[in-house]
Amino acid sequence: MSNPMIRSLTVMADGERVKGLNRVSVTGRESLGLEPLPFILRAWNPDDSAHAMLAAAKTITVLRENSLLAAGQAAGVYRRTVPEGMITEVVFSPNLALWEAPVSLSVEAGTSVSETVQRILNASGTGIRLLTCAGPDPVFSRGQAFRGRAAECVNDVLSAVPARAYMTEAGLCAAPAEGLPVSLTLTESDLTDVPVFTGGKMILRTKPAGWPLGKRAKVKWKNESTEGLVTERSIDADNMTGSWQAEIILEIQN
Repeated sequence: MSNPMIRSLTVMADGERVKGLNRVSVTGRESLGLEPLPFILRAWNPDDSAHAMLAAAKTITVLRENSLLAAGQAAGVYRRTVPEGMITEVVFSPNLALWEAPVSLSVEAGTSVSETVQRILNASGTGIRLLTCAGPDPVFSRGQAFRGRAAECVNDVLSAVPARAYMTEAGLCAAPAEGLPVSLTLTESDLTDVPVFTGGKMILRTKPAGWPLGKRAKVKWKNESTEGLVTERSIDADNMTGSWQAEIILEIQN
């Protein structure tokens, strides 16, 4: 369990820790599916070495203690003047590589869903591999042709299962619409506010932690218990001041 009083954040650029940072923050969200939603890392008055590492980075990772808060491919680096000095901003997304990769391929009849996804990943040239394709793995009765963004092609294939893809640092996973066992449990000690129910979903404000997408979670609040699939997570963390919270959204599956 992370100590809620610890506000330190560790920033990694291409796997190497960035030193020379004073105040940093990370904001953004990700959801099931492969749309490249952005995270934004902000560093106030980094020294020259730290700015150079951030500006040259291909991947960014932000950790709090041992929890992964955000990671992804760098999409852009900006520097601007503010009353406090200079801010370096890095926009990054876990799904950017697949979103930007064009593919054009065909697969023959009798190819399974998982094999089709793996062939799309291979054709993307990103080096991303398929880690899990939970749930049924039927074969296509007809040949399939794919042309366009690799991310959109993967989403199209998984819609037949049905399942939704999400990226981890190690590769791509697929979460089925239902049927997963509970692998996460959240209690009152993890939450910072009363859960909110809306439209078949549960919104949970939590302490900043690495709650993963695509997992079935059980939430215990007072004398109630609810289960659902983690479909979205957001983070708003500043190591010195201001906001320090996370939010996850569950699709209710009781």
